[in-house]
Amino acid sequence: MLVIDKQSPEPLYIQVQNWIKEKIESGEWGPKYKLLSETDLAASLEISRGTIKQAIKNLIDEDVLIQIHGKGTFVVGKQIESAAAERLVSISESLYGEKIDFSTSLLGMNIIEAAKPVDKHLGLSKGDPIHFLQRVRSIDNCPFVYLENYLPVKLFPNLDSYDFEKETLFSIIEQDYGLAIHHGKRSFVARGSDERISSIFGIDIGTPLIFLEQITYAADHTPIEYSEVWLRSDLMKLTSILER
Repeated sequence: MLVIDKQSPEPLYIQVQNWIKEKIESGEWGPKYKLLSETDLAASLEISRGTIKQAIKNLIDEDVLIQIHGKGTFVVGKQIESAAAERLVSISESLYGEKIDFSTSLLGMNIIEAAKPVDKHLGLSKGDPIHFLQRVRSIDNCPFVYLENYLPVKLFPNLDSYDFEKETLFSIIEQDYGLAIHHGKRSFVARGSDERISSIFGIDIGTPLIFLEQITYAADHTPIEYSEVWLRSDLMKLTSILER
């Protein structure tokens, strides 16, 4: 255990930060290692909880640690790298390509009436029936992607009969409905987590996320799917390889 040098001019929280980093760099605390509670750490190091809180906050800001609401503080694992910013692949296709094990939880599959802005994105009239699909993808029971997909019922009848915890949307579109996904438009923005998204991820309100909007088109430029996706930026990064 660290012996805090209270006579050192170096602030105590900096000493704690350096000690935690040493534990991680040495491999003693590996990815996803759960730290003791702030109270227990403070007691073992014989310093105030406020000092521990400051050290942990700074390491969270540096993406060294992560706090999950109701679960504790953990060492950040290796970020998942996705080519979703470079090619028209789904998150699941990217994960399969990297041979990363993940699970999918279905939160909802309903038929709703199209409203703004979804009707515009899909070239529909207000009130047209659309499928509304909600899923969460997790690695080691840690949610890192939340997806909302909207698809016209007229193009995809009986879509709600599929098991979306086992099958992927893009494969169903292309293999079962015979619609080749030709091109798409994606936009990415940084967005703070609101109360609804925070409850899904189990993170604090305001936590930085990557928000992705996508419209997928068939070869004749017919829009066939619109989606909104929230990505945990502390667990996932989007990579593009560019040439000039």
